[in-house]
Parts: sequence; structure tokens; C-alpha cells
Amino acid sequence: MIILPSLHNLPMRWNFIRERLETDFSDDLEALLHERFTEHEAKQFEQDFIDRIGCAPEEYVRIRRAIRLLEASYPDSPNELTSAAIATPLGEMLAVFGSKGLCLLEFVGQKHMEQEITAVQKALRGRFVFREDERTQLLRQELDVYFKGRLKTFATPLEQIGTEFQKQAWDALLAIPYGETRSYKEQAQRLGNPKAVRAVAAANGQNKVSILIPCHRVIGSDGKLTGYAGGLNRKQSLLALERGEVQTTLF
Repeated sequence: MIILPSLHNLPMRWNFIRERLETDFSDDLEALLHERFTEHEAKQFEQDFIDRIGCAPEEYVRIRRAIRLLEASYPDSPNELTSAAIATPLGEMLAVFGSKGLCLLEFVGQKHMEQEITAVQKALRGRFVFREDERTQLLRQELDVYFKGRLKTFATPLEQIGTEFQKQAWDALLAIPYGETRSYKEQAQRLGNPKAVRAVAAANGQNKVSILIPCHRVIGSDGKLTGYAGGLNRKQSLLALERGEVQTTLF
């Protein structure tokens, strides 16, 4: 199961917000901070949280909400979705397998994670079961070798959950060679529709399988890094890894 960070290391001055976060938190965190604290205090709380807990407050909230979804019983869902938490140099990842292959692989606490968990659950009518099998073991091994810079192609089978256009966009991502990048425009051109840049970008944003379906290899036409739900710092690190550059602070 995913590990929820402990909040015990937060300074006592933040006990009120800590107690709120440790309950079934459903409030708007930003609104709560601005309601209770001055702008300076809110910024200090966020910095203390990052320094003491190791993630941003909003990331903690997303992790807590994701765990709630993963632990739900889903009585009308007959299928089991084999799940695993996998440690990587860039943070813990959640892996979920359907009957045909890997259908979700995301960094824990990243944006849109709750929506992706819900989408997978509804599409496959499954409940999440954390256990090890041959597929989770293979994925662990492959990610370990990948992060050591020694794996360019994954053998873990995939199960794509999305519209036909999204699947076409994701297949175009799979065609981008290791160590190379493409622009959204070039990806749209590969699909035979050069004007579908925004639609391609939206489809990439719906990709539920990070790293193996390499949406991190798509950048802006000007060469700048753009949207990545796992965070631009992770996108930069993945590209640097694939270019053979060592990121000593992260690896």
C-alpha cells in the first residue's frame, strides 16, 4: 500500500492545520490557509511542511485522498486490480494492472491522480488489491534498471484505457525513441492531423502510464519543458537520465 507521510515532525504552531489534515480532509486547502493565516504565515507553513514532511501540503492531501479510493470496497466491482507501490529515485509510484497489462503508473501525490484511479476503477469494474505477482516483479526490475540508465525498452505489457484518439496519441508517444524528444506539433503530424496540437496535448495529459508511455519526451516547439502532471522537475530528470546526464541530487 502507498505510505502516507507522518505529520509528527511539523512544529507545534501548526497543530490546528495538522489535525485537520490528519482527518478525512475534504476542504479546499488553499482557502483554509488563507482563512486562518496571513500570507506570510501560509508561506511559512508550506515551507515548513516541505522541509519537515518531504512533500508539499497539497501533495499530502492528494495522497490521503488516493489511499481512500484504493482502500474502498467497490461491492459492484467483481474484478481484482493487482496494485503495487514502487519506490524510485524520483519518488514512490503507484502501479495498477488490469487483466491485460499495466493500466496505471503514476508518481504518488501528483496532480489528477484521484481522477485516474477513479477512471481505471470504473473502466475495469475492479477493486484494488495490493500484492506481488510476476507482473509487478517484472515492472520493479525494469524500473530499477531504467533508472540506472541501462534499459531503453520495457517488456511490461500495457492496457490502455481511453478513447480511440487518446490511444492513437499514446501509440505516437511509444514511437518516440529513448533519448529523443518531439514537439506536440510533430506528434500531431505523426497522427496525420498537424492542426490537432491542442487535442494531442490534452490526450498526453490523460496518459495514465508514466515513463513506459513516454509523455515526458514531448516538449514545446521552442524547446521548453511544458505540462507534466508528475512535475517539471521530474520531467527534466527523466530527459536528463535518457540523455546520459547524471542528476546526482536525485539519483
